[in-house]
Amino acid sequence: MSLQVFLQAQLLGAEDFLASPPPVEHDDMADLCGRCAWLNLICEVLPRALLSELRLSRMLLGSSSAEQFLVVLTAEDITRATEFLNLAAQAIAALSHGSLRLIWATTEDLGAWPVARKRLDDALSAKAATPISDVTDASALFLPSLPGRDDHDASYFANFAASLPSASKVGWSRDQPAHLTWDEGQYSWPLKEQSRADEDAILFPRRFALDDAEGKPSSLGELASRADGTPRWGVLRGDVDQFHALLRSAASIEDHIHLSALYKEFFAGELALLCTLPDFWRKVTILYRGGDDFAVIGAWDALVTMAREIQRLYEKFTEQTAPSAAGLEGRNISMALSIAPETGASPTAVFRDAGVQLRSAKAAEAGTFYLFGRAIEWKRLRDAEELKANLLRLVRNFGYSPQCINDLASVYREAYSARAARRGKPVPADKPWRTHLRLSRVIPPSRGKDINNLRSAVIASLSGKKTAGVKLRPSARVGVEWARLAAGQ
Repeated sequence: MSLQVFLQAQLLGAEDFLASPPPVEHDDMADLCGRCAWLNLICEVLPRALLSELRLSRMLLGSSSAEQFLVVLTAEDITRATEFLNLAAQAIAALSHGSLRLIWATTEDLGAWPVARKRLDDALSAKAATPISDVTDASALFLPSLPGRDDHDASYFANFAASLPSASKVGWSRDQPAHLTWDEGQYSWPLKEQSRADEDAILFPRRFALDDAEGKPSSLGELASRADGTPRWGVLRGDVDQFHALLRSAASIEDHIHLSALYKEFFAGELALLCTLPDFWRKVTILYRGGDDFAVIGAWDALVTMAREIQRLYEKFTEQTAPSAAGLEGRNISMALSIAPETGASPTAVFRDAGVQLRSAKAAEAGTFYLFGRAIEWKRLRDAEELKANLLRLVRNFGYSPQCINDLASVYREAYSARAARRGKPVPADKPWRTHLRLSRVIPPSRGKDINNLRSAVIASLSGKKTAGVKLRPSARVGVEWARLAAGQ
């Protein structure tokens, strides 16, 4: 009986690949959508193509999602599998102009799964740490004669995005192992929207905010115009904290596969469902769905609401899966929303900024939301929303000038600029009377019990209720910036 071998592959460099500027002559949005769709699918297609080439059962596919896959082979298949992956790695590097690097490792199915998994992780870590110049075939990676490298590569991703909404199958061919195709190819697999569909199909949710004629995806200008308040669009990105630690806690290969599928199906299913709801269906487009992360683009106000809703759903999801998840790994999710400075901004640049902000949020504390220049805990988002609603009531119901919201934002910017200048030194709390004086100048008293009660609530939200050491609350800054955009400032 042949010895079973685990083969695990990873795709490195996804962030640089997605954030790469497109060729000047191509549409930025189409190029980004094409890159996201291709990255979503390549690690779903490659293991299926490998099994098809080796004439092996689909049941040997363990797990697959964006940026990684795991298959079970026999020892006799490893040589051919290595040849297949070498060609795919070279073609992927050529197509991505060196941004992406496919690595893999194998180990025999000997001992418990945690032991085998550690051998795979150690081998992959060693390969990831190896400089590309030290790789045996690295000199061939960018040769124009390699499969997947032709004169049309510059427009490949933009063209790939053109048929994205209507495609029913994704295909792969041996002569171009990095070029995925729609509805054709040597091998092809149907695309499904839900996990309950055909088991041989690839889970690939697609939701687009359509234009007014509902014939094609909306432009960035149309998305921005649908926002309440300031017409802006943005990119929301999210990532599960310590997901790899969660996978490492799996006691068996079955648990590993179950966890991988569970999280992939959660993001695919919830994103697809949310984008059909009235608050989002004309405002949000799905860009990317990984095994533990996602990215969407749309009207800025809808993205704030969607972030909170995904966090709520994820919290419930982890409560239900807690019995199968050890420790606190994977219990938190962090997100970041980057809002375009203007309607005509580059979506690739905004996508890249959202990635930088997401890493900042994860570095600050697990389970935070980077919004309006500040990383806040999810439980503080409700406070920010309440402050936003109260400020808008002052403007819309009680006649305060919208400029007062801008003035409050300026107070915050001045305060934090002063703190930045004193970085590394203790920052003393401002004197209570001085803080209240500055806020009272921006939001002066008025006649009427209701309006003054609301004004007092706003000031308390801004500075807290303590009488000593009063200072501007960091989470309230989010509420002020939120109100400023919602008021159209």
